[in-house]
Amino acid sequence: NIGFFSNIVYTNYMFEIEIKAWARNRQEVIEKLNSFAEYICSIDKDDTYYKFPVENEGKYVSFRIRKEKIIKNGVETSENLFTYKKKENRITEDGSSIEVNSENEFSFSDPLPLELLASDLGGKVYLKKRKITECWHFETECGQANIELCTVLPLGDFLEIEIVTDREDSAWVSKIRSIEESIFLKCGIPLSDEEPRYYSELLKETVVS
Repeated sequence: NIGFFSNIVYTNYMFEIEIKAWARNRQEVIEKLNSFAEYICSIDKDDTYYKFPVENEGKYVSFRIRKEKIIKNGVETSENLFTYKKKENRITEDGSSIEVNSENEFSFSDPLPLELLASDLGGKVYLKKRKITECWHFETECGQANIELCTVLPLGDFLEIEIVTDREDSAWVSKIRSIEESIFLKCGIPLSDEEPRYYSELLKETVVS
């Protein structure tokens, strides 16, 4: 399928420094974001996660296939993304926890070949997640902050703040965390509403309950 390979774009090896928190007053958060950040677009993200057991190790590796619908300036487009991500919760110099992700990703035109390949290789779907997001950008001294107000079905609303960097030293990560915390406060979100758990954990708890 030549079309499958015709639209591959690889990302650089970068680190995502990300914090998320519950957004308990969605409209207030939107109003505050519009007062200082640049609105970009809305994205409907439909994610499917596959996992593959690592033989004789009792572990597994996983990847994500995301199908996006993007509305920007009244125009709707779509995109499919393959993502292989390694997540790590780190403790910063001040004792806070922060999520640091190393990510490799490419876009492609048709998800079917990858879905079939995952199945043929013994991959199992272990999670489906849908996020409906509104996106803003805000320039900081450590680079662009990508800000997303997300409705994660069926959990509720969250504010995610992410700065992408090629550095991972402790002092730099702590500085980025401080900037991201200040953005939460600008949005009227107390730091006590930070949610350190992954969405996968929250979704599993919802299923169990």
